[in-house]
Parts: sequence; C-alpha cells; structure tokens
Amino acid sequence: MDMPWPLARDFSAACARIARDRLLEAAVAARAAQADAKDWKQWVKEMQREA
Repeated sequence: MDMPWPLARDFSAACARIARDRLLEAAVAARAAQADAKDWKQWVKEMQREA
C-alpha cells in the first residue's frame, strides 16, 4: 500500500483494535455458552453492573 505514514499508523491501530475486539467477543460468547441457569443469572447481573 502506498499511503502516508500517519494513515498507515491509524490503519494498523484500527486493525489491531478490530482483532482484539473479535477475540474479546469470542471469549465472552464462550463463557456465556458454559453458563447454567444459575450462572447465567449471575453473569447477566455482573454485566449490568459493569455497564
């Protein structure tokens, strides 16, 4: 790619952020999938507290 270094830096940072967000989403989904009814209620309670 031929782009000025500030744009290349911003593009690289955006790509890293997208990859990190995907990994976090996958981890949250995996944890939610493991929850039983009691754990699910606790998990939802904790997520609401953090928001």
